[in-house]
Formats: sequence, C-alpha cells, structure tokens
Amino acid sequence: MIAKMRLVNLTADKEKVDEVLSKFVDFSGFHPVDHQKILSTVHGSSTFENVNPATELLEEIREIEESLNLTLLPVKVKTITHNLDEMHQYIANSHKEFKVEFDDIKALEQENSNILIALKQLENLNQLDLSFDDLFQTKFLSVRIGKLPFDSIERINYYRHKPFIFIPFSEDKDTKEQWCLYVTSNEFKREIDNLFTSMYFERVYIPEFVHGTPENAKEALREVIVKNEKEIDEFRTILINLGLKYQEKLGVIKSTLEFIDLMYKAKRHVVLLGDRMSLSGFIEANKVEEFKNIFKDMESVQIDDNDALSDKRFNPPTKLRNNWFSKPFEMYVEMYGIPTYGGIDPTSLMAITYTLLFGIMFGDLGQGLALSLIGFLLGKFKNWSLGPIITRIGLSGAFFGILYGEFFGNQSFLMPLYDKLGISFLPFHAMSGGNTMTLVLMSVGLGALLLIMSIGVGTYYKFKAKDYAQAICSPNGVSGFLFYGYILFGIVGTMLLQIKGLFSIVPVILLIVIPIILIFLQEPIHRKFHGEKMFPDGIGGFLTEGIFELFEIILSYVTNTLSFLRVAGFVLVHAGLMMVVNTLANDGQNIVALALGNLFVMGLEGLLVSIQVLRLEFYEMFSRYYDGDGIVFNPIS
Repeated sequence: MIAKMRLVNLTADKEKVDEVLSKFVDFSGFHPVDHQKILSTVHGSSTFENVNPATELLEEIREIEESLNLTLLPVKVKTITHNLDEMHQYIANSHKEFKVEFDDIKALEQENSNILIALKQLENLNQLDLSFDDLFQTKFLSVRIGKLPFDSIERINYYRHKPFIFIPFSEDKDTKEQWCLYVTSNEFKREIDNLFTSMYFERVYIPEFVHGTPENAKEALREVIVKNEKEIDEFRTILINLGLKYQEKLGVIKSTLEFIDLMYKAKRHVVLLGDRMSLSGFIEANKVEEFKNIFKDMESVQIDDNDALSDKRFNPPTKLRNNWFSKPFEMYVEMYGIPTYGGIDPTSLMAITYTLLFGIMFGDLGQGLALSLIGFLLGKFKNWSLGPIITRIGLSGAFFGILYGEFFGNQSFLMPLYDKLGISFLPFHAMSGGNTMTLVLMSVGLGALLLIMSIGVGTYYKFKAKDYAQAICSPNGVSGFLFYGYILFGIVGTMLLQIKGLFSIVPVILLIVIPIILIFLQEPIHRKFHGEKMFPDGIGGFLTEGIFELFEIILSYVTNTLSFLRVAGFVLVHAGLMMVVNTLANDGQNIVALALGNLFVMGLEGLLVSIQVLRLEFYEMFSRYYDGDGIVFNPIS
C-alpha cells in the first residue's frame, strides 16, 4: 500500500531560521517541495544563496579517516558548540601531525613496491654472473637488458654480421618472451637500438639502487624490504596512538559539521517573503503531530497541514508501506518505476504471483529448501536485498516439489509419504506422457486468469481515478475485460463443458463486437470526454492508423497468453535436467556427481526462472494495470 501524505507548510520569523533549522533537521521524514515553483508563482519571494561552509572541512576529516583507517563514532548533536574557525584549526593541526608519519609510510611502501618490481626482473636474470655496477659503467660499450618475443629470436641470426653481442636468459612462457641482453659499441648504438626496436625489443631499466650480481642484489633488496616493513609498523603504531588521541574530539567535530551540512541542505529549500520564512513539504499523515511537537515551544512558528493534493503545483511523493511478506518485493516494483501517489501499489499482488509462478517453474522440495536457506543466510549476515526474496520463492519451490514428487531430482524419495497418507493422485510427474499436455493447458489457463485479473485491477483504478473513457474503452478496461474474458469463457465452455450457443449472434455482438468497436474508438472517445475534436487528423487517417493498432491489440492478447507457456516449459526443463544429473550420478550412487549436478541445476535454473518470472510480471501483467510514474519519497535527512 501507499502511505498517506500531508502537505505541511512551516512559517516563522526570518531571523529565527537557524533556530528553526536546528530543530527541523532532527526530524527524519520531511520531503521538501520544489521551491522553484513557489519562487516562480509568488512575487517578491527569494531564497538563501549561501555557500555550505562544512563541505570542505568534512572532506578533510574523511581524508583523515581513510588515511588512518579510523572510524569516528557519531555523536548526537542538537546545537553547534564549536565555531567553524576553531574546528578548522583543530582539523588542520591534527591533519598536519598525522601527515608526517603518513607520508613516511607512503614513501616506504612506494620504495618496497619498486623493489618488488626489481626483484621480479632479477629473477629472470639469474644467469648473469656480472656485476651491474661493472656492466653499466663501461666507457665505450652500451648495454641493454630487456625482453624479445619468441617470434623475433629467429631473426637474430639474420643480423649476426652486425656489431652487437646477444645473450639470452630465461624464458617467460606465459607471455611468450625471452629475457635477454645485447651489447654494442657507442659508435653503433643508435643503429643497433633501432634494429632491436624493429624486432619489438622491450627494454627494462634496472633501478639505480640495484648493485652487484643478480643474486647479491636480490639478497640485499630483500633485507631492505624487511627493514622498511619494520619501520612501517613503527609508524603505524605512532598513527594508532595519534588516532586514539584525536578520535573523540574529531568525532564530535565531524558530527557537528554533518549537523551544519544538513542545516545548509535544508536551507536551500527555505523561501523568504518579507520578514517571514517558509518551508513546505510532504510528511506521512501519522507523523504530522510528531513534527508539530518539535516546534511547540517556538511562538513565532506556525504550521499548517493540508491534504496532499490540495496544491496543484506539487505532485506528492510516494512511500511504499507493505507487510513483512511483500516488503522485499518493493525492490522489483521500484526497478519498474515508483507508483503515483493515490494510484495502485502492485507490490502485494506481485509478491503473491511471483512466488507462485517461481514455485511452479522451479518445483523441487530439496532444492527449494536449500535455496530458501541460502536466501535466509544472505539476508541475515550479508544484508543482501535479494536474500528475503530468495527465501520466499525457495519455500514456494519446495511446496510445488512435494506436488511433483521431486527431492533433489529423485522422483521416488517421497513415494512412501504419499502411500502413508493415502494420496493416490500425487506425484504429478511433468515428464509423464499423460501429464505433459495437462501441464501446458494449465500454464495457458493460469496465464489467462492472471491477465484477466490484471485487466480487472486496471479497470478498477481507472474508474477510481475518474478516467471514464479509458476505464470503459481501453483494451485494459471494461471493453478489453469483456472481449478477452468472453472469448476465454466461450472456448472453455464450448470445448470442455460442452455448452452450446456461446458463440451465437447475440452474445457475439454484445460481448465481442461492441467491445472491439469501443476499443477501436477509444482515442476519439477519450478526446470527446476532454472536450477536444474527435478526429483532428481526419477520419481517413484515423481509420488507417486505428485498424493497425486494433490488429496489434488483438495480437497482444494472444501473445501475452501464449507467453505463459514458458511456465510449462521450465517445469519440463527442470525435470529433464534432473534426469540427466541422475543418469550421470548412476541413480545416486555417485554422490559427488549428484551434489555437483544439483548445485549446477539449482544455480542455473534459479537464475533463469527468476528472470523469466520477472519478465512475465513486467511485460504481461504490469503493462496492463500499472504505470510507474511516481516520485520517490526522499526526505532531507
């Protein structure tokens, strides 16, 4: 359901604005109106144009928290006890003191990072017995160390007559590259460098802090890393002590700044007119008295509350309020679009139909219970929004698993239970030859009932919104309900109940032809209801366009109904997949194969069925009775 709103207008003396806002931000359920609409319609009104002074300071505090991995506990602030200059100075002093150690840690970590890169390079140069100091300090020779692709190694032989010495080292089989070294004289340096560049030679620069042979250098660098890590630990200990020293005061300052920040955010919505200020917004009806009590001690404050739709300039926001079972499904509804205020909240209906359809398509007692347990754990310990939904649909899958006689794909496990209870008509094995057509017809029938229900719900809310033209003539109104409903009734009555005369001339004209004519004329009739010209583009143009639209509407009834065949399809898919799993597991003899197969089917089918049911909800049902054009309730605090 949608929470009832009230439009509240708070007015007070202009000089009391800070006092009012300091109390106002303590209330957590105020959705402000678009104050620009007030400014554009009320002559002489204005608003505050102040820069938020807390923004920059809050960024500095958050930088301190991030740098030190420090958690500043929130403090309840109702009044501002520190001025901005004092808070700025305290933050600057603490930041400066933290920064010395923090910069030292960063420098040491960067040095260790560079050393690790150098060590990785040295691993590929183990075969080099020369000292790097001797190698790179030669006066007349140039030495290059790097990597060559395997494809380029063979080309070296073509250039053996050139003035260079090529020495290969280790191979990197992952990147298909050869670590190597070449030496040339300074006289031919440019020519040889260009030659190796043409062979895609990638030069690697040995850091200046690397000395001695590769083996000696690695040992020395590891010692440096150990030394640096020890210093980092010492600096971190200093930072922890500093954090404890400043934590309490910084926590108070952060909470104060957040309080100021919230006040300035609220101040943007304040409208000034003469020596008075006003703040307008929407509050849940059951919280209006709580809001009034906040300002009961302020004589200059006046609060008026009115019906949410009393001011046509503002569209009330929508806040969904559902029971424990339906509430998790609000996520799906908001994904499609929030309902308009005063309209229909489809959450409860969706929760029931989604759970029902998933259970039918997934049906397996063992897998359903396992899925439900996984959803419960994810929701409880990971606070995952899909967790509660998975819990509900998992239980539905388990229930239908009892009807299908499926327990982790085993179709004989539940037979003793049915025999003991004397239930002869269960289990309903989908793969049995006699049940397949029954399952298909039941899926189409269920889809037809859900579509009829969707059209009925849409019709009710169109009448409630006093949109009589659409309520009567729309394909999702009375005309559509009669046309689609009577055709379904006629087919079932004629073929299954053997009722004669259902498609005789009189009922066909009254319940099929006339509704089709009304659907065909829905737009002209709608324009007539609103005092507009019925055929603004001429009758000819209307007829051409209307015939194609009518064909599309009739076709949509057929395609929407047949779309529910996927329900039967996934029941058969599940049964088929589990037959394959049981075959691979040698009818349960191979426990590992059975477990892995069940996990695979549960994950794959759970995902696919969830998506397909969501598609049925959105495209086949929501499209007939729901439009998500509302505004989300978004309170200031």
